[in-house]
Amino acid sequence: MKYSMFALIVLLSFDLSYGFVQPGSHVSSQLVNNNNLGMADLEVPTEVTKAGENDFPQPDMIAFSAGYKTVFEEQNCQICKPSFGQLPSDLQGTYYRCGPSMFSAGSILPPKTSIVQPKGKPVPDGQDMDRMVLHPFDADGGVLAVTVNSIGEVVSRFKYVRTNAFYNERRKGERLYRGMDSTRQMGNSDLIWPTYRHHLQPGLNKQRKNNSNTRIVYWGKKLISLWEGGLPYKLNELALSTEGRSQLGGVLKESEPFGGAAVFDSKKNRMLFYGNKQDSSSSELKVYEFNPKFRLEDTIETELPGFALISDFAVTEHYSIFVQPPVSTNSMKFLFNKEPGKVLRMESGPSTLHLVPRDQSRSMISLEIPFDGVTLSDLKFINAFEDENESVVFDVIRMDNRNLDGNPTQYPWASSIEDFSSKTAKRDLVRYTVSKNLDISKKILSDFQCYFGTINPASSCQQHQFIYLSIGAMSNQVAPPQGIAKLDTNTGKMITWIPKPFEFCGEPMFAPSTKEGAKAEDDGYIISVLFNGKVCESELVVLSAKDLSLQTRVPLGVAVPHGLHGCFSSGDDFRKDEIERRAKLAEKMESRGNMWNEVKSDFSGLGLRLDDWEDYFGDIA
Repeated sequence: MKYSMFALIVLLSFDLSYGFVQPGSHVSSQLVNNNNLGMADLEVPTEVTKAGENDFPQPDMIAFSAGYKTVFEEQNCQICKPSFGQLPSDLQGTYYRCGPSMFSAGSILPPKTSIVQPKGKPVPDGQDMDRMVLHPFDADGGVLAVTVNSIGEVVSRFKYVRTNAFYNERRKGERLYRGMDSTRQMGNSDLIWPTYRHHLQPGLNKQRKNNSNTRIVYWGKKLISLWEGGLPYKLNELALSTEGRSQLGGVLKESEPFGGAAVFDSKKNRMLFYGNKQDSSSSELKVYEFNPKFRLEDTIETELPGFALISDFAVTEHYSIFVQPPVSTNSMKFLFNKEPGKVLRMESGPSTLHLVPRDQSRSMISLEIPFDGVTLSDLKFINAFEDENESVVFDVIRMDNRNLDGNPTQYPWASSIEDFSSKTAKRDLVRYTVSKNLDISKKILSDFQCYFGTINPASSCQQHQFIYLSIGAMSNQVAPPQGIAKLDTNTGKMITWIPKPFEFCGEPMFAPSTKEGAKAEDDGYIISVLFNGKVCESELVVLSAKDLSLQTRVPLGVAVPHGLHGCFSSGDDFRKDEIERRAKLAEKMESRGNMWNEVKSDFSGLGLRLDDWEDYFGDIA
């Protein structure tokens, strides 16, 4: 089946998907009806047990919108103390999270020693609309790290990713990159993510900007931040200082697109990424597999038909899984017009499932997913596996964007539940199964409004039982992410944790227990960043992965905006003194103008990128 290019009518909803929730002491149960979406659905009643004082209350949207405020002062290193409960003795590691954080360009002044200083000082969001981004996703990326070490210290830090664009706007004190603006202003044709041909291709759009704000990955002792379509940036895992753009040891070319998603294969102990170079008649897809030392083990290259709109994927033992929505294009305009909203169109129809083999002994399988009225655009994969019947199973958060009003977003972004509902798609948790005979069936696991989803990483790419979700506080109605849910995929039972109406949790992350013998799938903790919109403060919340009981709340000393994707690393034991030393060193380097990005030259005299030395000469202490 052949596709033309691709469209953009709906993806506005995922932009506002950042907030979340927590529990209390009251427990109640109810049965959630799963809507029949056709295509051999198997309806699974979900028994919901709620640990919270609020009976699915309407969220405080003024408090939620306060989570889209620029961080004007970074955090180098701060010891944090619990305000409730105690830290579990078997919780150790570092939680990293990335997200859009600077909504007014140039809000962090250069060091006083910098020769170039902006004419104007930073201003509050909304005061100078010419400096404001038109959409939260266009904001500069910031990274939060919270370390819980073996001596009971909780150490927090927050830093912006020093991209080249960040430095340029910092010096000028104004917004310089507007490559996405025309797309954002088109409303119905709004694209969530930039496209390679129209927003990113070198020479075509000089106002393109790599925000590095989508996902943070710690792998092989390297910390990198990702953004859909651009090169990753490498950061120091202690101080979060930016070390420069990375070509991953020469694997990526300077102008090559790189995806904003990553998948951990727990069985082979590998990390997988992808790159997608889109064009009108076909798209070049590459899947990269890296070993635990971040050395490239394998690259699979394939061609997808038409303009492939892809922002996520999943992996099983034998396949990488991609879902391509239907897109049509105006071929003549495509060659000359920089604006994708005028040449690409998302069609209402079936999407194509691509099972890309992880080795050369198998062929790619492409199947049409039966259409039930919902276009499968911007699916969010949670996990995939191959079961005992040789079926391929994958769980996703699926968006139904037929409720969107098609109007562009406007600051302060979602200040009422009505506005939020008109800009945000209805979301369900759905399981797709591809049988050995290549028949596709679908089952709705939950119709609760859900956003981010995670599992125990030890089960990644293998069969899992439990899924942890960020959910809205209004059951199956559209509401911002606010609470945390645990779903048992075997029984259909769900436990939810809902905080107060003015508190919103981010992506849930699984932290395994360090206790000897802790091998059960739910032996561990769910951690998330909670934003209190009433007082504009952020906290780390720790819940039991077994019953979502609240273990502790730790104020972080910084108001972090609603974030996107993160990771948890339990392999290092960072101490406050070493974090502080590295932070001071990074600050001194930046004040002296020795950051490589200051002059856009992250190359050594040998012609190698400085961040890639380790890949050529071995590990450097």
